[in-house]
Amino acid sequence: MTAISTYARSLAQSQQIKLMQMQFSDLQTQLNTGKKTQLLAGLGSDAIVSKRARADFNELQTYIDNIDKSQTRIKMMLEAVEGIKSQATAVADGVINQVQEGEISELGALRDLADKSYDFILDLMNSKDGNTYLFAGSDSASQPVSDAGTLDTYFATLNAEWAAGTLTVNPPNTNIAEEYISRYTNIPDTTMGMNGSLVDAKKVMVRADTTVEVDYTVMANQQGFKDILTAVSALRNLGDLEDAPGATYEEQQENFYAVFNNIATQLTGALDKMDEYGTKLSLANVRITEAKADHKIDQNTLQATIERIENAPIEEVSVRITALATQLNATYQVTAMASQLSLVNFI
Repeated sequence: MTAISTYARSLAQSQQIKLMQMQFSDLQTQLNTGKKTQLLAGLGSDAIVSKRARADFNELQTYIDNIDKSQTRIKMMLEAVEGIKSQATAVADGVINQVQEGEISELGALRDLADKSYDFILDLMNSKDGNTYLFAGSDSASQPVSDAGTLDTYFATLNAEWAAGTLTVNPPNTNIAEEYISRYTNIPDTTMGMNGSLVDAKKVMVRADTTVEVDYTVMANQQGFKDILTAVSALRNLGDLEDAPGATYEEQQENFYAVFNNIATQLTGALDKMDEYGTKLSLANVRITEAKADHKIDQNTLQATIERIENAPIEEVSVRITALATQLNATYQVTAMASQLSLVNFI
């Protein structure tokens, strides 16, 4: 009877040791990883809540990633718009100053300025983020505008007819100056070098939330861009006052200044349109920035839920490890003593 009882107790102690060893191992894992369990199933009924919280967190992160990418592009687009405005303003100011002085004494310098500004403006209209053209709408793989020489050829022909006085005046224009202005302010997109794909390009949107899409489309073929491009091109190709048509010097002056003043007028009007594009981009950025801030708040709430369910309370785990180590050590000692007992020793 005594032998059987001692054996049974030995088995019970062995099982208890194994159980404590498993608990000790689990607690050590919790201490090392900071997690209650390495398997989702180990969370029990909280597993579903944790899984949903993680899914919602990842969905919000997808929106945030989309917003981050769009914010980068919007910033680049805003910088390009401001750069184009700066160039157009410098050219417009130069023209206006010459008009106010009453004589065109710096036309050569203005042409040089327009020539340099044209190249800079063209580069900005073709701004890229990686392989993505920012002002091409949904057709972001295609360069929106190119300089194939067609615009210079157009002005060469126009200026030749202008200087010769052979430019045909078409109604509703009533004189050659009006005709010249009409010709350079209504240049076909293909002649300007605009990519034909821009006509069919769709809007560029960013999905900022489940039901929120924000449009930040600004394309190179919009009127503000075209007006700046054609006005700067007109100035850099404009001949001298003596090249203007007219039977007398006064008529030449009248025709020349009509065109010269119109260049400043077109640039000024185009700058207003560029302001509109900048405002659209800024408002889009404000909307997605607000959405991103809301997502961050929601993510913080979800993260707190995940941590509450999944994270092990480190201080509590440390206390339990210490207590379990003491208990396990004591059990080892008792087991060792028990293993030394025999029926002879007992008797």
